Amino acid sequence: MKIIAVGGYEAVGRNMTGVSVGKETVALDNGIRLDTLQMYDREISMLQAKKPEYLARMDVLPRADRLKDVVAQVISHGHLDHIGGLPFNRPRAPIISTPYTVEMGKREYRGGDFSSIGYGEVSEVSSNFSVELVEVTHSIPYSSFVVLHTPEGDVVYASDFRFDNNSIIARTDYKRLRELGRGNVKALIVESTRSRVNGKTPSEALVRQELKDVMEFIDSGLIIATTFSTHIERIQSILDEVVKVGRIPLIVGRSLVKNIELARRFGLLELPSNAKLLATPKAIKAALAELGDRDKYFLLVTGHQGEPDSVLSKMTDGRFQVKLQKNDSVLFCTDIIPTPLNYATRHVLETKLKSFGVNIFEGIHVSGHASREDHRHLLKLLKPDHIIPCHGSMDMRSDYLVLAAEEGYEVNNQIHLLMNGTEIDL
Repeated sequence: MKIIAVGGYEAVGRNMTGVSVGKETVALDNGIRLDTLQMYDREISMLQAKKPEYLARMDVLPRADRLKDVVAQVISHGHLDHIGGLPFNRPRAPIISTPYTVEMGKREYRGGDFSSIGYGEVSEVSSNFSVELVEVTHSIPYSSFVVLHTPEGDVVYASDFRFDNNSIIARTDYKRLRELGRGNVKALIVESTRSRVNGKTPSEALVRQELKDVMEFIDSGLIIATTFSTHIERIQSILDEVVKVGRIPLIVGRSLVKNIELARRFGLLELPSNAKLLATPKAIKAALAELGDRDKYFLLVTGHQGEPDSVLSKMTDGRFQVKLQKNDSVLFCTDIIPTPLNYATRHVLETKLKSFGVNIFEGIHVSGHASREDHRHLLKLLKPDHIIPCHGSMDMRSDYLVLAAEEGYEVNNQIHLLMNGTEIDL
């Protein structure tokens, strides 16, 4: 068995890994790197004319051509750093994921040969590979651990996850993970984003409580919140509190509207009856220009990382008629994605907000990624022979190495640090 590190092994983003048995390969994830994308072009659609080789050289896209004889492309979940490379790399093999993630994939890559499987089902790909998806909790619906069953043993691809027993839309399948751990897990390929963070990643239930506390506290002015457009559980929690305080919710931004509509199709989100969805520039400008009593409205907008073309950034730059005022409130229901560009753009955004006298509420958030003790628990559940940390910078993956060593795994024998473009035979 050969593991090929294609992308995501030097920085957060553009995730892709290959697993080869015999002369066949399965590709795991196919993402883009969002912060470098912003450096060159602000919209993904603007990159369509560029060749994959150029985008890989610019550190936006994984080098999918490093994988030969690909018999399947499996996607763990629908975040762009795992699925956004599809329209550029254009895999010809069947693309396998959950029904929800498949729908997200079709939006990105209309020419793909998509195949959906449910949790607990096994898809036979070839004599060397069958694919199983195991339910886990993350910050997007229908996230999965990908399990590749092979004659050489099982490979578990755990990117991304957290353990949250109080999620309202997802439950980690601990029973299945224990069953896999009693078998033959030859390799665990596992995200390392928060492997240095002590303890357990808190539950989304804490966000629900903090939202309640903050929303009841604010008694006047326009309230604006921003969060990940794919974080449907977070969006539902926000809208539930809006209903309780009696405000009219305006949901503003193309990506928010698109993901909310998909979630509603799958029965994952219930909109307040008076909510308005605003996706097009014309509709957004018209609605914000006619905004009445500020105390009656609540805006859920794009722009939590300070992206220059997001709704929140356009509001601070005066590109909409509605003006931010003293005593307005902005709720950041996210943390900054840890890249230098995101820290910079978010700092610029918050500086502008403060110049208007806006009240800022930060950190209404828990991570979608596992912390140190979550990772330790996963190792005890799966008992893998080999561990390959992925989805992180060298220091993140090195921290995972230390954790695995604490659990008795031997460095360079059972724990392997790969770099983009390298591979290892197990």
